Amino acid sequence: MLELVGLLAAFVVIFALRFKGFDFAATILIAAAIIGLTSGKGLGIFVDVTAETVKDPTTWELCAAVAFITVLGYALKETGLMVELIDKLRGFLPSRFLLALIPALFGILAMPGGALMSAPFNDPEAERLKLKPEHRTFINIWFRHVWYWASPISPTTIVAVSLTGIALRDFIAVNFPLFLLTWVIGFAVSWRWIKKETPDPSKRRDYWGSLVGLSPIIITVVLTLVDVPIWAAVGVGIAIVVILKRVDLSGTVVFFRKGVKWDIVAAVFATLFFRYMIVASGSVTTLLQSILAAGVPLLLLFIIIPILVGTISANPTMGIGIVFPLLVPLVPQMNVNILTIMYAGIVAGYNGSPMHLCLILTNQYYRSDLQKVYRYLIPPIVLLFVLMIVYHLVLGGLW
Repeated sequence: MLELVGLLAAFVVIFALRFKGFDFAATILIAAAIIGLTSGKGLGIFVDVTAETVKDPTTWELCAAVAFITVLGYALKETGLMVELIDKLRGFLPSRFLLALIPALFGILAMPGGALMSAPFNDPEAERLKLKPEHRTFINIWFRHVWYWASPISPTTIVAVSLTGIALRDFIAVNFPLFLLTWVIGFAVSWRWIKKETPDPSKRRDYWGSLVGLSPIIITVVLTLVDVPIWAAVGVGIAIVVILKRVDLSGTVVFFRKGVKWDIVAAVFATLFFRYMIVASGSVTTLLQSILAAGVPLLLLFIIIPILVGTISANPTMGIGIVFPLLVPLVPQMNVNILTIMYAGIVAGYNGSPMHLCLILTNQYYRSDLQKVYRYLIPPIVLLFVLMIVYHLVLGGLW
């Protein structure tokens, strides 16, 4: 029973410290320490869990992948390649596609509050079309986050599949219809606001230049889908940026020196340590026995807890780091359908969270009325989540 008390106390500490702005990696390690100390297995559990985490190749592959992804985002930004690409796209894309594509392109870059990067690029077109601030906010938020269902270089997705043992390619293949559905829902909401659709006539149509600008991302994605290790695929993407922009050796070194977001890498390592600590402590077994004794359906648990954690944490990667180590051991046989239910709950809670940094920054940038924004944002989030549940129920993996 003590281990169950420790598990609950650990999660209380996680939320308490995060509300105070405490570093995520440090928070997770403190929570892991609480679980270890209440496990009844002595201090030896810390040695065993540390050894298990360090020896697992997944730990280092995942840390390297996340580090390289942040470098790729930094390189695309610092070389101006992303800015040049968007400028070329303005020459041949209709307004309603361009307004959606700009935040979607920036959404590939994994960075907290990254919606603030795309907002200024959408401004001229949105101003020309006289869109309301709330319309601009919805478009920037919704389309930035379409990639959760289809990006093989999203740290959130990579962490989720790594913690469950599901192949990244399988996750994307099964959920690709949800990726398309996200675009359809976004367009269904936003198209009625956009009257004009003609491309900017002052821009030259540069299809080849647009394809070249997209090449680092396209090649990285293709390599990942043919089972090249993620860190290696992203490394190729970085190399392409270096070649295209003729960056010298010293400049490339700067990419890696300034581009790696070590706090995110540390958070990934801490999450894996936390996962092993929960398993080693035996607290999940006790929790499972308590849940089954109370008659709570596991599927209901897999829906409610991720939504709550996603909303409160307002960080999908952190939400997965909290929820997955707790819920995954409760599943006798993990499959992509159960993974998606938990994953989607975290993403839905995150997208609608009032603490969602992208939403906060976009709202401030456009000076929109947040209450009005929620009128546009919440119904599509709920609709997508409900359709996702129906889709996976039809597939049969939740029975």
